[in-house]
Order: sequence, then structure tokens, then C-alpha cells
Amino acid sequence: MIGRRSVLVAFGLLVAINLASPTRAEIKLVPGADLRGADLQGADISGAQLAGANLTGANLSGADLNGADLREAYLRDVNAVGADFTNAQLGNVDLTRADLTEAVFRNANLTLATLDVARVAKADFSNALMAGAHMSKVRGAEANFQKAVLSAANLSQSVFVDANFAEANLGSRGQGHPGPDGAVLRGTDFSGANLSKTNLVNAKLNQAILKNTDLRGAKMGFADLSWSRADGANFADADMGWVRAYAAGMKRAGFRGAKVSLAQFSGADLSGADFSKAQFQRTDFTQSNLDGAVFDDIDLEEVYIRAARNVPAKLMGRNGE
Repeated sequence: MIGRRSVLVAFGLLVAINLASPTRAEIKLVPGADLRGADLQGADISGAQLAGANLTGANLSGADLNGADLREAYLRDVNAVGADFTNAQLGNVDLTRADLTEAVFRNANLTLATLDVARVAKADFSNALMAGAHMSKVRGAEANFQKAVLSAANLSQSVFVDANFAEANLGSRGQGHPGPDGAVLRGTDFSGANLSKTNLVNAKLNQAILKNTDLRGAKMGFADLSWSRADGANFADADMGWVRAYAAGMKRAGFRGAKVSLAQFSGADLSGADFSKAQFQRTDFTQSNLDGAVFDDIDLEEVYIRAARNVPAKLMGRNGE
């Protein structure tokens, strides 16, 4: 007799599982299988071939799906708390509203996956391929996306407080000019998150929350931070050439050693910001607030400071206008 959560998977062998109804049913775990509402809690279904399967509302909490093929499968509203999707194939999968708290997706392929309104707090997506994924309004506090590939992904209005995106790729493949494949991060909350050495080239960070965010060494060329809130953020040694930060709130932000040539800070609040040892060339501070900003040991060629407030003496005489 097969136990309640004992599942045998061998590319189409019959298995016994609990469905949402009280009646036990024998089904095949095969591509396109109808597993709506199935109870697979704690099941070992590693390597299962479930491409195109419908697991809407299924219970996958604690299940082992290591190396499973779930391409184009429907996993809407699933409970996959603590499930293991390591090395799984999840391209074009639909995980809308899924509960993926503490789930593991290391080295998984989620290219073009949909995770809108999903819960991914403390989930592990390290080294995952997630290019073009749609993840709006996701709740992902303390999630791990280290070295994940998220180019052209949409993470708008999501919450990733204290999450880890170190060395992740959220930017364009080409870093020398504007391009269409930077991630969309509009209104996303990265407060306290680690984005150090992250590729954010061409990323859309309009209205993003970057309070106390670690962006040290990030590649941010052509990124748009307009109207973002980045008080206390650390941009030390970041490459910010051509960055747009119109009307951004950047009080006490750190730019030590950053490259801000051709960056546009028009109307930004940079009071108390530290630009020590930063590199400037035609940087635009028009109408910005520079009260208490520090510009020690800077490499300064030319800046635009028309109508800027509280301009430090070191910038006087270098006005390009």
C-alpha cells in the first residue's frame, strides 16, 4: 500500500496521491497531467516530466521537484512553501499568487515565468535563469537572488526588503549604450537590500525605494532612478555614467569613488551626500539640493549647477553653463 505522501515517479508510472476530493486516485505524472488541487506535500517527484501540467491550487509544500520539467505548467495558487525546485525547468511556468516562501530554485530555469503577486520571502533563486520573468507585486523579503539572471524581467511594485541581489544581472547585455532589456523595477522596494556588483545597466528604477540599499560597485549606466527614494543608499565605486536621477531623494547617500560622468541629478535632494573621490564630467546638478554634500578629492572636469542650492565652494567656477 502506498503511503499518503509516498509518490513513485518514473516517466509515466502510475502513482497514488491525494487529490482535493476525499477519494484517492491513481494518476500518471506525465506531461499535460491534470493535477488540480493535488496533495503532494512532502512528495519526492524529482525528475518528473510535467511540462504543460495543470497543478493549480496543488499542495507542493516540502515537495522535492529537483530537476523536474515543469515548462509551461500551471501552478497558480499553489502552496509550495519549502519546496525544492533546484535545477528544475520552469520556462513559461505560471506561478501567479503562489506561496513560495523558503522554496529553493537554485540553478533553475524560470525564463519568461510569471510570478505576479507570489510570496517568495526567504526563497533561494541563486544562479537561477529568470530573463523576461514577470514578477510584479511580489513579496520577497530576505529572498536570495545572488547571481541570478533577470535581464528584461519586470519586478515593478514588488517588495524585496533585505533581499540579496549581489552580482545579479538586472541590466542590459550591452553596457555601452541604452538598450531595451534592462529590468523594470518601477516602485520596487529594495530597502536594506544587497545589490552590490549588480548589473543594472538600463534598468528602470523610477520611484523605486532604495533606502540604505547596498549598491557598491554596481554597473548602472543609463539606469533611470528618477523620483526614487535612496536616502542612505551606498553607491560607492558604482559606475553611474548617464544615470538619470531627476528629483530623486538621496539624502546622506554615499557616492565615494563612483563614476558619475554625464549623470543627471536635476532637482535631486543630495543633502549630506558623500561624493569623495568620485569622478565627474558634465554631471548635471541643476536645481538640486547640495546642502552639506561632501566633494573631497574629486576628479572634476565640468558640472552644471544652475539654480542649485547650497553649492559647495569646490564646485564654483566649474559650472558648464
